Amino acid sequence: MADFFQNGVITTLQNLGDRPADELEAELVSVTERQKIALILPALYSEFDGPAMPGIVEQLKGATYVDRIVLSLDRAHESEFERVKDIMRVLPQHVDVIWNDGPRVGSLLGELVDANFDASESGKGRGVWLSLGYALTYKETRTFALHDCDIVNYDREMLTRLVYPIAHPGTDFEYAKGYYARANARLHGRVTRLFFTPLVRSLNRICGPLEFFDYLDSFRYALAGEFAMVRSLASGIRISPTWGLEISLLGEVFEKTTVQRVCQVEIADTYDHKHQTLVAGTTEEGLGRMAFEIAVTLFAAVAQGGVILAPSTFGSVLANYMRHARLAIDQYSSLALLNGLAYDRHLEIDAIETFAEALRLAQERFLEDPIGIPMLGSWARVRAAIPGFDKKLREAVEQDNAPRVSVPVG
Repeated sequence: MADFFQNGVITTLQNLGDRPADELEAELVSVTERQKIALILPALYSEFDGPAMPGIVEQLKGATYVDRIVLSLDRAHESEFERVKDIMRVLPQHVDVIWNDGPRVGSLLGELVDANFDASESGKGRGVWLSLGYALTYKETRTFALHDCDIVNYDREMLTRLVYPIAHPGTDFEYAKGYYARANARLHGRVTRLFFTPLVRSLNRICGPLEFFDYLDSFRYALAGEFAMVRSLASGIRISPTWGLEISLLGEVFEKTTVQRVCQVEIADTYDHKHQTLVAGTTEEGLGRMAFEIAVTLFAAVAQGGVILAPSTFGSVLANYMRHARLAIDQYSSLALLNGLAYDRHLEIDAIETFAEALRLAQERFLEDPIGIPMLGSWARVRAAIPGFDKKLREAVEQDNAPRVSVPVG
């Protein structure tokens, strides 16, 4: 059983373990007769040949409170796109697959670039952004949720608990972030444990105290890919196209609502998904690259909030980061020891040294270009800049998803 302690500046909704998931689902079915829920699934084609996606599809068959599923498909040829449509067709919800590599969507992306929207960089961020824009064209949809497609131990209760605080009329939240434990025989989540949290605490120590840092530090798993939000936020937020996606979202939410309307909800006891690799000493791939892009995104968000990040400030932040990261190693070593988990201090130290290099390079990049990679504009701005664009996006996706017409031979 989880604790019920509330700390930090956002509300934490723990799973106390006593309420059956089908009761939550029954309430959601009643609620969504009037206000619909859309689920966004960012996926690579390769994930349909992996261990996770077949189980996710099977579980979603029972999520009858979800009205529409929008699957953002990347790295797929035409035959692969058609195969994914066939796989998703077994679901009872309205299902639309956005073929990000297809000619119709490609033409629309070109139109965005011509209108000075930086939509040229492919990846999860752009896929989420396009899917959000498409889902927003359905005016009856109030709640928008997202989770990743590499969750090996997926159960639809994860989704039920994620959307409940947003969709249920008895709550007043606008944004919900999922959290869970990342542990089996060992502790996972190194970028969160050994990089993001120590960095946020270092920034608060050197540049704060500021509510924004307290807000970020309140999330038990700030880098989790699972979230849900109300329509007004979905329409107004910007999104980073890089690994900084989750941090950019948290920054946008902080700017556009109050911390009292933000919560984190425990959606699973444990969570098993694809683990990114750490190549010690390199920031060109894996967790090192992820840490670099997260830091660049975080620095931009902090600077936009009015904090001055000078070269002298960065020197103190880097030194203080190393102090907090080493403290984290001591803390998690004790946690692993108590629970009988494998824990390699040498590999953990390799990780923080790689993250420190990523942080140093992110500082250099920020000082060269404080704005960095532009975020994808809000859909409210797209509609203002290109009238009718969302209608063209909807038509393109509908045409891609239309049943194939068989032509008689002879």
